[in-house]
Amino acid sequence: MTAPPADLHALPKAEVHVHIEGAVRPSTLEEFAARAGVSISRAFTDLNTFVLMYATAWETMTQPGDYARMMREYCEDAVRQGVRYAEVELSPIGRSYNHVAEAVDEAARHRDIVVRFNVGNVRSFPPDVAWAMLEAVKDVPEFVAFGLGGNERDFPPEPFRDVFAEARNRGLHAVPHAGEDAGPESVRAALDSLGAERIQHGVRAAEDPALLAEIAARRVPLAVCPTSNVLLGVCKTIDDHPLRRLWDAGVLVSINTDDPGFFGCDLAGEYAIAGRLLGLDREGYAQLARNSVESSFAPDELKEALRREISDWAGS
Repeated sequence: MTAPPADLHALPKAEVHVHIEGAVRPSTLEEFAARAGVSISRAFTDLNTFVLMYATAWETMTQPGDYARMMREYCEDAVRQGVRYAEVELSPIGRSYNHVAEAVDEAARHRDIVVRFNVGNVRSFPPDVAWAMLEAVKDVPEFVAFGLGGNERDFPPEPFRDVFAEARNRGLHAVPHAGEDAGPESVRAALDSLGAERIQHGVRAAEDPALLAEIAARRVPLAVCPTSNVLLGVCKTIDDHPLRRLWDAGVLVSINTDDPGFFGCDLAGEYAIAGRLLGLDREGYAQLARNSVESSFAPDELKEALRREISDWAGS
């Protein structure tokens, strides 16, 4: 087995599946929890128990300055992992202060990384909340996409069809979560009902060869998070992960961290995992990074610059 390149951190990358609250440094979350007088258990076993724990953590992020701090720390950590462009998901509603402005302003201060944002809707909330979130970002150009996460099994995407259609009319890309705790039917529904342009996770599409072939032919990216998939029970072990099937089918796969503050992972480490599963050489790692760029909604000129830098890293 070939070891990953020693300079994997220096490989220019995009990250297109990461949640700002889930990227909180553990030490920072400990401060927030102590301030709120709560204890946050890390004893999650699947997506639904993780969502409950995540909600408890979210409730501690209540003070002015919290989102600026989380954004600053994410940018610092991401730059050390080689991230040059990131699409960070957050929910622009439910606070007593403008945490959106905090995050956007803080991100703009960092010159080594370009950050854009995705609207983080929750399936178990009524569509009225998603409509309110859409309104909340109508004058915020840094938001580039509209998402949907949470319990797929009990909350299908069809009730959100109209709000996603309006989001597309307003220039936002559709990036729902699907194919994580529900099977390929969830991915199909995200494509057909929401017009998904990128699927966050989507790994269970590997269970339906016809769907997998369609995703590959249509070049619909899958934003995959290997450690997350193991810790939330999507697959039993990392060696059971369907990444190889996705890759061999020609799917445009990017590698991401999802919620690194809770999962104890970083992006270079996720690349190393993917490299082992796929048997990648240096050019293979470069192709993973190119996939991350092509999976993003970065401006064309930034994409072209990143392609050149990735090729320079690969020596090609």
